[in-house]
Amino acid sequence: MNIYEELKLLKEEVQKASSREALDCVFKKWREKYLLPLREQIKNFSSPEEKKKVGLLFKELQEKSQEIYQTKKDELSTWKNIYGEPRPSFLIEEEKIAYTSVNFLADFVNKLSNFLEKYNFNYYEDSEIVKVHENFDSLLIPENHPARATSDSFFLKNISKNSEGEKMLRTHNTTSTLEILKKFKGKEFKGASIGSVYRKEDNDPTHLSQFTQLDLVWVGRDLNLENLRELVEALLNDLFKDSSWSKEYVLRPSYFPFTSPSFEVDLRCNCGLLRECRLCKGSGWIEILGCGFLENEIMKKTHPNHCSLALGLGVERICMLQNSIQDIRSFYENDFTKIVKSANKF
Repeated sequence: MNIYEELKLLKEEVQKASSREALDCVFKKWREKYLLPLREQIKNFSSPEEKKKVGLLFKELQEKSQEIYQTKKDELSTWKNIYGEPRPSFLIEEEKIAYTSVNFLADFVNKLSNFLEKYNFNYYEDSEIVKVHENFDSLLIPENHPARATSDSFFLKNISKNSEGEKMLRTHNTTSTLEILKKFKGKEFKGASIGSVYRKEDNDPTHLSQFTQLDLVWVGRDLNLENLRELVEALLNDLFKDSSWSKEYVLRPSYFPFTSPSFEVDLRCNCGLLRECRLCKGSGWIEILGCGFLENEIMKKTHPNHCSLALGLGVERICMLQNSIQDIRSFYENDFTKIVKSANKF
């Protein structure tokens, strides 16, 4: 049998087919006449060598005939063959969009991302659902802390709030710092995370039950307060470089369970010491972030020979200051006059 002659015959026959039905009919007749009898012949051979030889011949004939059939089938399935005319274009031609609006919050997060890249902080994402001990105990937050109450935090199971198996929505992004420390155990590094945190707050102009935090961690052997001051100053200069706000700040001693020493950074308010200022309440200063050195008890688990700078800030809060937004709820409402910057041309 000359399979090439048989395939040539098949090609000629399928080319005459003008419909799927005609094609299927041609292919079926050809298979019954040439392909199936060849398969039956294989059974009649007693020699393994002959069976193998004819078997390979059958396989080649089957594959090549299927190719011929599929090619013709695809051709008959085109729009022109089905509808008798070229396929129309469904694209709607429109002028190029020349303007866009940028969400204040998205723009600010983009600035933070640029800062992280500029100062070699690697970005990491972590789960917003954490175990209770990861949110509290691992960060040395005492059992009598108000945040442990079901009235202050979102617990996912109604069991003992001190159970290591219970999960909750994280109340701060410092939980991601612990994961980053584990990832780079014993190594120097710079890491950061930006993500949502959750607290049982009544939504009002200055509070939300869900908001965004940035957490930075910088691990090294000889880090000191000067490094912390330089980091804070670089961050403020970068974030407020296009703002009317003063970059004057103070590093004020404070307390956080997981850092020692701990500081809060206050930014000079631009109100002019007005008593009625809602932001600074007449003090002239606005608290914008917390920072410090991670406690030795935390560090000894992964970096016993290192120290670590840590910094955290509320993204919406600073974004409100930058853009003179009076109500934090505006970021998540659909009033575009409040939540987007004025149109910017590409």
